[in-house]
Amino acid sequence: MSELKINATYIKVLDTINELNQNDCYPLNQGIYKILVGKDDEETKDFSYIKTFGTLVSTTSKKVCNLTLMLFRHGYIEKFYHYPTDQLYFKITQKGILELENYNKTSKRKYIKKEQISQPTILKLK
Repeated sequence: MSELKINATYIKVLDTINELNQNDCYPLNQGIYKILVGKDDEETKDFSYIKTFGTLVSTTSKKVCNLTLMLFRHGYIEKFYHYPTDQLYFKITQKGILELENYNKTSKRKYIKKEQISQPTILKLK
């Protein structure tokens, strides 16, 4: 298997998982997706401080699933089973932490939060 080329999008996913793990929180794909697109709901309201919150507003949940799958296959993240919820949650590995550290040393890019422009989907005229 060839080595995965880590780009800024992968880094955002790794950074999201890492910040959650540091607070003893472990996400599913849906949780990562909600944070990256900036979905402000009951579950994510306590995580709006995360620097990746709302930085990938145009991504899809399927894209996040593909990103986490590749990170998992290449050993940057791992899954662990939580018996009470019967779910597999993500945890960053040492390889993932080292990749984040290397990226942060060499990159000067900062995360930019983007606002979703919500347009009405139904227009009511009087």
